[in-house]
Amino acid sequence: MTEYKARAAKLEKKMCETHADVEYTLGCKVCLKLLCTQCLPTAGVCDDGTSQHTLLTLKDLTMQLVEVTKLKTREDNLSGYYKQIAASIDEFRTETKNLLVLLWKQRDVQIAAIQQKYDELEKELVEKREKTESQAVNFMVEEVGVRYRELYDHREGIEAKLDQSHEVDIIKSYRDMKKEIDRLLTEEIPKLIEFSLVTSVEVKEEKRYTEIELTNERTASITPEQGLVVSLLPPKTVDLINSVDVSPCCYSVYTYKGVTYAGCGGDVDWIDRGVGGVDRIDENNKVTKSFISIKGSDVMSISVHNDRIYTLSSDSTVRVHDLKGKTITRWRHKAKLAWISQFAIINNQIAIPDRQNKTLVFYSLNGEVVNTLPCPLLTDASVRLSAADNNSIIIFQPNSSLVYKVDTSSGDIIWQCKDVTRPYGVTCYRDEFVLVADDTKPTTLCVLSLHTGKFLSRITSYGGMGVAFNLDIIGSTLVLLQYFAEKVKFYQLK
Repeated sequence: MTEYKARAAKLEKKMCETHADVEYTLGCKVCLKLLCTQCLPTAGVCDDGTSQHTLLTLKDLTMQLVEVTKLKTREDNLSGYYKQIAASIDEFRTETKNLLVLLWKQRDVQIAAIQQKYDELEKELVEKREKTESQAVNFMVEEVGVRYRELYDHREGIEAKLDQSHEVDIIKSYRDMKKEIDRLLTEEIPKLIEFSLVTSVEVKEEKRYTEIELTNERTASITPEQGLVVSLLPPKTVDLINSVDVSPCCYSVYTYKGVTYAGCGGDVDWIDRGVGGVDRIDENNKVTKSFISIKGSDVMSISVHNDRIYTLSSDSTVRVHDLKGKTITRWRHKAKLAWISQFAIINNQIAIPDRQNKTLVFYSLNGEVVNTLPCPLLTDASVRLSAADNNSIIIFQPNSSLVYKVDTSSGDIIWQCKDVTRPYGVTCYRDEFVLVADDTKPTTLCVLSLHTGKFLSRITSYGGMGVAFNLDIIGSTLVLLQYFAEKVKFYQLK
């Protein structure tokens, strides 16, 4: 009924206030004055007093005034945004279920391991107690039981003689009987032997810890343009896990499949070069010094790729070794200044700076020159590199506060950051951050955005880092090469 009344009202004719028998059909777009056909000759000018009326039919004027189309567009935008949020919530719920599955799986693994340990303890307890019980039973039967039976039999025999034999016969045989009785009475009773046995079950330490924890390493936001956006939080602290002594003059470090390789020199006195090479630190922190030996040249940079160890020496030679340290091939980088320069492997190509010509030279893994890109910000000073992703690389030189990211397909500089006082070591973390060791006093760790170069934070809540000549990252473990202290240090990022 209400809808019927509304439609009737819409169809009702609205009559002109001046010409009562004629309905309104026109309206002014500017002053909104309503007119009928008879009003036109005397309509005059618009209310602004400067122009004629801009007349439209009532339907057209209504559509322009109400702007239904814009409202519909806005409605569609909000509807799309609503659907994006709904999809993001569904995605979030799915992720929650997946996290619960991981939680339950780890719970079951831990409980199974604990149950297995308790089963082993139960078995050990029963075996030890049964062994002790068996020893006690054997002692009871073989030692005490045999003596008891012998004494019982003799006593029964003597009582039978007293009951059945004549006193004369008893007295005549008394001497022999007396010897046997004395033996039985004076024979030492077997002593209970000492047994090794479990006498109690003690709780060493009450432990109610789970093997996993919930972390808040990410933030989430929902935007109309991107929907659900999840971002990592930058690390806030680093805790020293371990420190390992290595050979003198270490310039570079790289971790691969749990093994850390440190590129070293021969002597602190760079004028008198001895034997350089590579130290190897295994999963148990056992160091094999001079795992690879290179006479007369220091290893400036090292990386491992596809089970091959790549080194760049101070004489500009690139060497390729297998994981046993055997040299497979070598070639000479065309640049003369390789001293304290690093390379990076990106898209199966080796990028090495040519400081004299201000370029980046890209080699295949076998040593052929693939490409050369201009890099005008390079100077003659030492260079540090770190692969950012498959299409870009992080570059800086310790004598400058400039850290920048270069597109390796075009040579364009993507961003620059000048907030690190004296950058030294560099590595990229979780496809989100650039970690730069700042050789200030004391050395600190600067965190930059990998995507924008924005300076995010400075980590100073640790000590003893020293001059961080080179950095590497494996999971959340920061591997740091301390040049003067001749150490490789492992830190936990949190």
